[in-house]
Amino acid sequence: MPTVNDSSLISFATWRRVVLGAGAGVVFGVVLTGFLLLTGALQMTSGSVPASRVLAESLTGACAQLVPWLLLWLIVLPALLRVPIGQPWLALAIYVALAVWLVPLAIGVTELSPSQLVAIGIFAMVSGLPVVRAADTWLVASFIAALHIITVSIVGLPFGGSGGYGLFDSTLTGDVLLTGGTMGPVFGLFGMLGMLWVAGSLLQHQAVVFADAARMARSRRDALMDFGIGLVVSAAGVSLMFMAMLVMRQSRIAAVAPSLGALSASLGTMLPGAIAGAFLYGYVLASVIMLAVRRAWIAAMVTTAVAVGVHLMAPGTNAHTAAGAGAATLAGVAAFLATGRLWMPVALGYGWLLFEGPIFGFASGGLPAHQSWFRQETLQFTAWSGGIIGPDASVAGIIAKLLMTAAVIWLSGPGTWRLGRRRTRHQERGTRDVG
Repeated sequence: MPTVNDSSLISFATWRRVVLGAGAGVVFGVVLTGFLLLTGALQMTSGSVPASRVLAESLTGACAQLVPWLLLWLIVLPALLRVPIGQPWLALAIYVALAVWLVPLAIGVTELSPSQLVAIGIFAMVSGLPVVRAADTWLVASFIAALHIITVSIVGLPFGGSGGYGLFDSTLTGDVLLTGGTMGPVFGLFGMLGMLWVAGSLLQHQAVVFADAARMARSRRDALMDFGIGLVVSAAGVSLMFMAMLVMRQSRIAAVAPSLGALSASLGTMLPGAIAGAFLYGYVLASVIMLAVRRAWIAAMVTTAVAVGVHLMAPGTNAHTAAGAGAATLAGVAAFLATGRLWMPVALGYGWLLFEGPIFGFASGGLPAHQSWFRQETLQFTAWSGGIIGPDASVAGIIAKLLMTAAVIWLSGPGTWRLGRRRTRHQERGTRDVG
């Protein structure tokens, strides 16, 4: 696994696009809400759901909405752009057609009206522009995430077939063309007019918006390799824990029933949480700490300490669950600092949840696994098994996560963790070029 310069972990150009996209998403959501209120299509009252719960779930919900689009941006559209079909706009048109077909299947929404399908096509076209013009997904991902948080988590509107509760209880009145129906007002008339305005602004100011974006694009092959390594490391960690539980007679196998349904369901339930955790603790917190201290191991330890403290303050937690969360955070942050990308930390988090529950049948956070490949019965409710909570509160789980961290450090090489303040002139010049 190649090591990276510490300055590449936080790029001014990338952060600039994240802030720009998030700001545009906030403005878009506020203006759209204002239009709906002025036209009488929206009525808002105080919400019944606690604000703490809404805000805690907001980023995970936004990431859940991003999953099908990320697959299109990172895999489908780049593959189409590599096909010798003439112009990139033709690849964009094919991508839009595929999005109109695939997105409703991915989010589980059926029987859409023609206006809703057209709205999905316009949304796909606008969201695909940054990928076509600059191989950039940060701008559009932050735009959609911020837009989702405003419309769903705060206003309480539906978005893409989900949502519908927030800090306010909202009621939409009017036909599907105006309100967007089950897809939400972002996919209604006002939403689509706003998306077309965004597209025009992107094309008009692309030299400014996408400044330095193309230079920051990384190899898709390396990114997919990072994701694959993360899945392998997490699979190995959970497998070792599974065998240890059997050897120590903490649990036993009651039945074996492989099913593809459990794997497909994990994409919508577990992958968003892994993305949210990797982004918050990796790209946000660890990057800022790394920028300040310039030492990867210090950034990893401080970020882990913050994660442990956050989990200790959450209700229903104890020292074991907080230590398990800290060990998982340490593995993810180590992967991020070693690669400078989110692919491996996301794969580590998602892989752990996937193999923990749907594959090996462990309880996850106290919730029993359903339709898992291995049906387990807990024989001893001890610190080694984690009791009813499962590996998230077990000594075996903590050890497995620490072994994952060791594997990431070993694969990345010791040089990554010796990065200090003394850097070469080439690295300093690279930092100035990026910033």
